[in-house]
Formats: sequence, structure tokens, C-alpha cells
Amino acid sequence: MEQKNHMQGKAELWLILVSAIWGSGFIGTRIAMDQGLSPSFVLMTRFAISVLIFGAVFYRHLRQTLDRRHLIAGASAGLFLFLGYFVQTLGLKYTTPANTAFLSSTSVVMVPFLWWAVAKKRPGVLTVISSILCFIGAAILSVDFSSGFSIAVGDLFSLMCAVFYAVQCVLVGRYVLYLDVRTLLFVQFGTTTLLSLVTFLLGERDFGSFCSLPGMAAVLYLGVFGTCVCYFIQTSAQRYVTPMRMSIIMTTESLFGSLFSVLLGYDKLTLSMVTGGLIIVGSILLPELQELLQRRAPAQSATGEEAPPAPPPGEGND
Repeated sequence: MEQKNHMQGKAELWLILVSAIWGSGFIGTRIAMDQGLSPSFVLMTRFAISVLIFGAVFYRHLRQTLDRRHLIAGASAGLFLFLGYFVQTLGLKYTTPANTAFLSSTSVVMVPFLWWAVAKKRPGVLTVISSILCFIGAAILSVDFSSGFSIAVGDLFSLMCAVFYAVQCVLVGRYVLYLDVRTLLFVQFGTTTLLSLVTFLLGERDFGSFCSLPGMAAVLYLGVFGTCVCYFIQTSAQRYVTPMRMSIIMTTESLFGSLFSVLLGYDKLTLSMVTGGLIIVGSILLPELQELLQRRAPAQSATGEEAPPAPPPGEGND
């Protein structure tokens, strides 16, 4: 038991590192955008790097496991992965990294409803409440009340990104039950690379972006750390951390994103940012609180805590 707790503790620390890297990834993408790199170029290059590294590291394993099932599943999940990253990257051109980080994280509360449609499992009352709170938090964070009711275009892209990520999460949640995780990830990366390449060739076709050293440095960081390293760590850590605990830890990605955005001058810390962010994070964690209370109740009953007193002899037998 002690060894298991030790491994779980290490895995949780690794997941916090993943959240920090993904949070900084919003800044890396913004730097690439500021250098004139297009969203399709950033995605194409980022995932091409991840495909090359992933393929080189797991070459033998992929040869043994890659089949038609993995290709179909990986392609469908990769499609939504591409759509999520594409609109998120596009949105960063029109909004701040902090808004993108927070609004993209709302996919966590969308997953239960999509899972309900797929697995026929109705979400609980607290899940519905958390969704309403999340919407309120997003409104406080995104709406500029000083100039009337207005929502930035980039914020809408970030919300679309959350929907695509939620769909991709549900698909992968079903696929990993019977498919190899590494092979599934490889096909996802490959699909995203191909779709990004097609979008790039149909659009800008600006190969001069390869000459931008600051932009390419940001993309290299996203490809190596934000994709390969993070996905590998996350997959490995899932062996020791429960889904509930992992979900809670991974929500810190948005916090890291906002923190880096403020520290690097892309955002100013405002009351609406703090308020909206706290409401969104609280709404994301609310369903996990319900599960924690449900797990605690049987334990208390088993140990005799908070149990109703037994009736005296002759009473309670009517």
C-alpha cells in the first residue's frame, strides 16, 4: 500500500508538470502567431515533429500493433483533435492566452453530457449546476461590460475549441478500452499533421515561416514538450491516478496559462479575470466533489461514524 501511495504521489507531480507545460503552450502558440506563423503552419509543424519523434521511439511497437482498427479510431479522434487545435490557435490571434486557457478548459464539463449521449449515462444534478456556473464564469471572463455586451471573436473560437476537445475526449475514452494507447496517439498525431498540411497548402503556403527562428523555436517547444512529452507522461500517469484525481489536477492547466500570460505581459490581472476564472474552475471541480462525498459516505457507515443510534429493545419494530 505504501509503495502504491508513493507511485501515486509521483504520478500526480508529473501531471502537475504536464499542466504547467500545456499552460505555457498558450504562450508558445501566441509567440508563433506574433512572428507571423499561420495557425495551419504551426499545427502542421508541431504535429509533424511529434509524429517523427513518436515514430522513432516506438517504431517496433507500432509495427506490431498498427492495424485497421487503430487507423479508423485514430483518424476519427485525430479529426476532432485537429479541429480543436486549429480553432484554438486561430482564436489566439484575436484574444489573450488567459481567455483561451480558461475557455478551452470548459470542455471538462461538456464531457459528461456527450458521454450521456454515447453511453446513455445521465449526468447528476451537480453536473448540470456546474455547467450553468461555467457559462456564467465564461461570460464574466469574456464579455466586455465597459463597452456594452460584446464577445471577442477569439473567445468564440476558444469555446468551439472546447466542444471539439470534449468530443475527442469521449471518443478516446471509448477507444482506449480495447486499443493500444501509443498506437492510437500516433495515428491521431499523423491525422492532425495531414489535415494541417492540407489546410496549409490550400491557404497561405508561406514556406518562409521556416526562416523565423523565434517562431520555429516556439513550434519546436510545442512539438517536443507540449505534445510528445506531455501525452506520454499523461498516459503513463493514468496507471496510478484515478480519473477523478487526474481531472482535478489537469484543470490547473488553465491556471498556469493565465499565470504565464500575466507574467509575460499579455494580460493584466483584473477583478473580472479572477472572478470569472474562479467560477469556471469551481464549476469544473464541483462534479468531482460529489464523487468524493459519495465515496466518503460508505466509509463512514462502515466505521460506525455518523450512523444513527440503534433503537432501544421493543422500539422500532412496529
